[in-house]
Amino acid sequence: MTDAAPRLTPRWRDLFELRPYDRDHWAALRVGLATAIPLIVLWATGRTDLAVYAVFGAFTSVYGRNFPHVSRLRLQLIAGAAQLLSIAVGGAIALSPNRNSIVVIVAALWVFGASLLADRVRWTPPGPIFQVFGLAGVAYVPATPSTYGAGLIAAVGAIAVALLIGYVGRLIWRAREGRLRNPYTKPIVVPPPAEGYLQHATMFLVGAGLAGAIPALISIGHPYWAIVSVIAALSAAGGYNRVLRAVHRFAGTLLGLALGALILAFHPTGLVTIVIIVVLQALVELVVVRNYSLALIVMTPLVLAMGELGHPQPLGALIWQRGVETFIGAVVAVGVAVVLELFIDRKQSNGGRADSIRS
Repeated sequence: MTDAAPRLTPRWRDLFELRPYDRDHWAALRVGLATAIPLIVLWATGRTDLAVYAVFGAFTSVYGRNFPHVSRLRLQLIAGAAQLLSIAVGGAIALSPNRNSIVVIVAALWVFGASLLADRVRWTPPGPIFQVFGLAGVAYVPATPSTYGAGLIAAVGAIAVALLIGYVGRLIWRAREGRLRNPYTKPIVVPPPAEGYLQHATMFLVGAGLAGAIPALISIGHPYWAIVSVIAALSAAGGYNRVLRAVHRFAGTLLGLALGALILAFHPTGLVTIVIIVVLQALVELVVVRNYSLALIVMTPLVLAMGELGHPQPLGALIWQRGVETFIGAVVAVGVAVVLELFIDRKQSNGGRADSIRS
């Protein structure tokens, strides 16, 4: 063993740290517009039942936050294709009457492949969270062949809007060339996971499998919420950051459930719900890099509002399920992070002893 065990317990200052502002309003504006445009089109055409497809397609806009415009477009094309494929698989599962049992197995396997792609492309935000969220979120909403086909069209449209909004800034900067410096000039280099691609993907597979199986076995309504929670936490780099992210997610979700209950107590419908979703989505992007728990306070009512728009359910049950499943996901994430960190520490320790013997 090493002389000192790896530190995994979060420090109080890390829980409340607010990182420096870095043009976050531009990312918030892009994501807000990418979400608003397809949702307003669906509302105007009377097809808000397809909102879940459009929202998950619009998540393409979160990729390449501070990348140069051309690099962002390339990254979003790959992420958007992965997102569309995830939505398509989720929609196919939604056609089955056994979707709730199928989605846990498929999502756990899907996260393995999505993780390999994420690490190969090295997209930001890192990890396969949006692909798994898109697959499972769409799969949970019952579908017919006609709504499935229309939903895929809505998703393609939302992805196209996200790509256009992500690139249009380049046209603006070129039009103003010579008068204003383009702030997006340096490519962002994202380091690969320290564990290696295959080990990284296996970590997600194990975490998602455990987190999805527990609520499924005890018959809680949204097992994929636990899967998304564990993937979100494990997407951080290193054991300490994964444990910190899990604590952030649970604490932020608890406060977010209170805010969500307050918002949905007024029973918003139609265009009002769309405005709420757009504002909350933009706020998430405004704060997610600065403090993750603060983002979850906003993200939690966003998820609840998305459910109200596409597949309304009793609010009390939703709040209970979201809280319990987030806790399950956070606990599983902490367990996986600790085991993995101890495994790496022991492996490094054994490697050090072998080097000492050889020398």
